[in-house]
Amino acid sequence: MKKLIFIFSIITIISCTKTEEVINIHPPDNTIENITIETYINKLYVSVIGREPTSIELDASFNPLREANLSYESRELVITAIQSNSEYYYNLFRLESLNILNGIDTVDINAEITALTGSELERMLALQEALPKLVEETLEGGIPEMHKRMVNNSFYDKIHMSPMSFVISVFENFIQRSPSDEESESGRNMVIEGQGILFSQSGNSKEDFIDIFFESDAYFMGQTNILFNRYLFRNPSSEESANYSLDYINSRTIEGYKELQTRILSTDEFIGL
Repeated sequence: MKKLIFIFSIITIISCTKTEEVINIHPPDNTIENITIETYINKLYVSVIGREPTSIELDASFNPLREANLSYESRELVITAIQSNSEYYYNLFRLESLNILNGIDTVDINAEITALTGSELERMLALQEALPKLVEETLEGGIPEMHKRMVNNSFYDKIHMSPMSFVISVFENFIQRSPSDEESESGRNMVIEGQGILFSQSGNSKEDFIDIFFESDAYFMGQTNILFNRYLFRNPSSEESANYSLDYINSRTIEGYKELQTRILSTDEFIGL
């Protein structure tokens, strides 16, 4: 914790006092080249908050990595600091919206709200509240709750109009596979308010299907698969999937999601070593 506070202090001090005219002389090292560290920092910023770092941010992240010769501990500390940027959740929401809702944003949501009433309005208001609560870190249920709201609204309904299309899309979007015939039929039955069993849990409504799906181990393992593909451009092995998913399954929190992300982004494979 003291090291993390130290990094935050460095970033704050540099942001307040450093000018673009000050040139940071990076010390030489024969083990890991400076360009490797700088490229890694650029990849981290693009991956975590959707943009390249400023020169000030680059230097602030470079120094602890250089001093520790890019140790795993220094990687994790820098990633955690970047995740604390206010842009983190905006980028996360944007990426998920692109994958799930064809890229709708707050302007689209606000416009849709004006045309809705009753339960449709309630569902859209819940989606509207997801991003601000994520930013405030007050969204109970964390990332799974955001995903629940992203599939339970009129935008998603218009994209996937039939009950079967809805069920298949949820499986493909979040665990990157098609449902089995049994899963398809049970899921469809729930969505049309019939009885169904999914992941050994019974339900009889669309809300039951959503709750069961996004609370299942399959969903959390699917998130590991998605992040591996997003950052490493490959599927995890069976061992990696189980290993990387375990802490997130146990915590089911935003911090658990960030820790999963950090583990992948701190690998030699992501850096290219």
